[in-house]
Amino acid sequence: MIDIDQYLEEKRNIVNLALKKRLPQSGPPKILDAMNYSLEAGGKRLRPILTLAVADTLDCKSNSIIDIACALEFVHTYSLIHDDLPAMDNSNLRRGKPTCHRVYGDAVAVLAGDALLTHAFEILSRYGQKEGYAEKSVKIIAELSSASGVTGMIGGQILDLESEGKALTFDQVERLSVMKTGALLRAAVVCGAIASDAGSEQLKILGSYAGDIGTAFQITDDLLDLEGSREELGKPVGADQERYKPTYPSVLGPENARKKAVMLYEQAVISISTLDQPAELLIELAKKLIFRNK
Repeated sequence: MIDIDQYLEEKRNIVNLALKKRLPQSGPPKILDAMNYSLEAGGKRLRPILTLAVADTLDCKSNSIIDIACALEFVHTYSLIHDDLPAMDNSNLRRGKPTCHRVYGDAVAVLAGDALLTHAFEILSRYGQKEGYAEKSVKIIAELSSASGVTGMIGGQILDLESEGKALTFDQVERLSVMKTGALLRAAVVCGAIASDAGSEQLKILGSYAGDIGTAFQITDDLLDLEGSREELGKPVGADQERYKPTYPSVLGPENARKKAVMLYEQAVISISTLDQPAELLIELAKKLIFRNK
């Protein structure tokens, strides 16, 4: 039986240490401080841990998988810095601490986000310079670029901004969440699979699993924003309602949204159970992501 809490803690410590080592070591101090501040603010490190969990599931022995995991977290942290800006979600709290722009100002926060995003791809390029990794690196860069760009996270953010104050259908909310949140979660799984030399059938199964948990993760996020507390989440709650954002609970109702998340979890379990490797770790991880309380 896997102790998922212990696994998460061990991997979180590994990721945190690796992130420190992979930050730029030279440059103007203020931008380095802002990048480090945002990374060290905490966070569950779910995306890099997903990458590492896929590698563990596929029995990947390469020490370089941590490079992929760190690149995912750099991209995720960049997105949080920009999401929090006054021109976007205008949030003053992230991970229980003042947001980057509140500490360093808007201009430095924008540049810190840009720097983290750029550095992620520098890490992946260096990964590809290792012997035998060039082809995998190109595939991973393509996957992460797509997940981060206009067909993924940025496109989803635009849809999110445009949706404020509007009544959306379930399909429209789902499309928005798949792009804004689900794409990067899926990339964490798929990039880990590519780095682990997964076959085409394994990639298909893992992609399906990631799609289901990505949507369920967003449903849980929406419910926590509606029902959680600032102390538990480390960020303001009720922001979706204040900005009149369409969410899963707003289009389905909280109870039906919860049922939808459970259904997606069950689908993810069925899908990943067809993998030709023991899937208990990924099942337990899906349960933790979807049925979390913060």
